Amino acid sequence: MSDALNNWLGEQARLNRVLILALDSLAEPNPVTSLYSAGLMQRSVQLYRRTQYAEFAAISPWLTELHNPGADAFRKLLDDPQRNWGWIGSMDKADLDGLTQHWQARMVIEEDGERSLFRFQDNRVIARCLANLSEAERPLLLGPISSVLYWDEEQWKSADNARPGLYPVPNPAPWLRIPNSPERTRSILRENLKRWLLVYHVEAAAKLSETRNVREWLEEQMDLLEAWQWNTPEQREFMLSLRLDPQCADDVAWQPLPGETPEQHFARCQRVFDAQLGESERG
Repeated sequence: MSDALNNWLGEQARLNRVLILALDSLAEPNPVTSLYSAGLMQRSVQLYRRTQYAEFAAISPWLTELHNPGADAFRKLLDDPQRNWGWIGSMDKADLDGLTQHWQARMVIEEDGERSLFRFQDNRVIARCLANLSEAERPLLLGPISSVLYWDEEQWKSADNARPGLYPVPNPAPWLRIPNSPERTRSILRENLKRWLLVYHVEAAAKLSETRNVREWLEEQMDLLEAWQWNTPEQREFMLSLRLDPQCADDVAWQPLPGETPEQHFARCQRVFDAQLGESERG
């Protein structure tokens, strides 16, 4: 293990702090499964449960108190940070209720009239946020967490919170003002589309995985969406849901016609496939 990792864990133990894991259930394989099997999830919260986003509970981030940092299941996570399974925080005193309240207040992003879920549990997201926050702004994001350790760009990094506590969410939230690179924007879109597939089309996605790598398939669809300039959630969801159907996936109607605008292209595809699906149902 790296010096940065060992030094951080040693410092938290010296300060008698409680370790908290923020776990991304969309990581592969799901880190919750191994920790649960090892009995390490006894004090845990599935963040979306009992909220208006309970329908997304299956892909919810988890917060868990870790009372046995020497456990094999936890050490295996530390040995495989490239899985991007989440990150580790520490608290001077365990307060899972307060920590849950803090992150539930920050889990939704409202932008341009649209809502999305803030993937704070992704170590790449928290790394980007912390890299661009001043020390005075860190408490607004980290709240009651005293220190964090996360994997970023092939190394362990840490950040301290000088004033841990519960804070109202500022408007605008400083951690959301950070511009994304094109690569990061695509990565976020990929994760959001993957999450949407797993929530609304889990059976079709499972069937697809029998013959295709789902990530590669999703990359191909994103290339098409970019080429066609279909940028709205409605356009993306229409396209992905239909192209999961083998009967529709290779239809020539998908190809844009000469001189067709993105809006005209989308409207034509809607008409064509609505008519085809209507005929299939009648047949």
